[in-house]
Amino acid sequence: MIRHAAIPAYFALRVGSALVLLKLSAEFLTVAGFANFTQFLAFASLLNMAAVGGAQNGLIRQSAAANASDLADVSGAGLAMWAAAVPILGIPVVLFSGQVSHILTGSSAYWQAIIALTALSLLGGPGQICWSILSGRNWVARSLGAQAFGIVAGTAGAAWFILHANFVGAALAFAAGPLLASLATIPLVARLQLTWRPTTRGLTRLICYSAAMASTLTFSALTLFVLRWMYREQFGSTELGYWMAANRISDMSTQFLGLLMLQAFVPQFAMAASAEERRRVMVRYGLLGAAVSGVALVVFVSAGRTLVRLFLSDAYIPAIPSIRLYMIGDLCRVAVALAMFTAFAAGKPGRYAAIEIGTMTMMALLAIILMKSGQVMAPQIAYVAAFALTALAVTSPLVFQLRLQHRGRWRPHVERQTPLAGSEPRLR
Repeated sequence: MIRHAAIPAYFALRVGSALVLLKLSAEFLTVAGFANFTQFLAFASLLNMAAVGGAQNGLIRQSAAANASDLADVSGAGLAMWAAAVPILGIPVVLFSGQVSHILTGSSAYWQAIIALTALSLLGGPGQICWSILSGRNWVARSLGAQAFGIVAGTAGAAWFILHANFVGAALAFAAGPLLASLATIPLVARLQLTWRPTTRGLTRLICYSAAMASTLTFSALTLFVLRWMYREQFGSTELGYWMAANRISDMSTQFLGLLMLQAFVPQFAMAASAEERRRVMVRYGLLGAAVSGVALVVFVSAGRTLVRLFLSDAYIPAIPSIRLYMIGDLCRVAVALAMFTAFAAGKPGRYAAIEIGTMTMMALLAIILMKSGQVMAPQIAYVAAFALTALAVTSPLVFQLRLQHRGRWRPHVERQTPLAGSEPRLR
């Protein structure tokens, strides 16, 4: 019970932290400072994901599947990926810190902050490996508890700096949270007696499993960084701040959807014994995701001004149309997420990556075209259009098949009752 209760409690803490920082940064920072702070947090988040090559979910899966003797392969593979990621990521960022600062803030003056953010994020890599292994070995409460400690510490430190109107210090304090959580994890993993022995076999497995996650997250983040830089150059920091506010609120919805899919949908779909059972799982979680996003949209349409004043400030009243568009896009995104994680659960990471990368590419192209025509709502319109078109593309074949089946014109092939890739109790 504690293990299952830890998941929604941890997510609630993450949402609470995001809301606190959202409210404080909107209240005590300028709109430009808010945009810069948000950009720094997004940059640190990307580095955290890349610190172990995007292998967090792969580590969870493989540590759960490994027996006691194979666990060293998993932990060693994670350590090897972190050791490779530090120079691969760290050296270019240090060399081009001024350019990175300019892309994020419009000024190269914050190059030292970029280097510090990079160092803090990369040093937390071993902690991420430990959290993933703890979760994979069914010590979910301990894993999430350590991460929660880092969130609380980072949020408290960031809040203190925000109250003093220092967005750089706030970003660094929040980035230090995972490093503190890593130190708190040391006694928790001691009982596992990890040997951290890297092997070619373990590393190959982990790379194959994590490549799809890493490529999609990195591509999406880099695409958004470039679009924000272009948008700032054309429309200024204030309009960028309105877009970032809408993006931050949307992130809460998409993070919950991702957690729901990874923690609940993927295991149930992968372990389903028949096509009919898999179809029921898809319908159940598709409707659940749509209900959550739909309720959020209705609530915001009904009380958007009040919610903006409560969680942001009066300065962000002009951002309400942007937020509404993003929430419409989030509703369209449910079908896209369902298609992506269905491919992920079925052992087709290439299809998973193709859907995400294709959608983000479409969004970027549409946004650039609209920005060139002077449309200040270009990113928001592109977000809705891209995910709506992808949702139509991924759901049309399924709807067509269901209609044919209903009319009696379609007969499903007799399927062999073999488990899907990834559903075995032990992966080899």
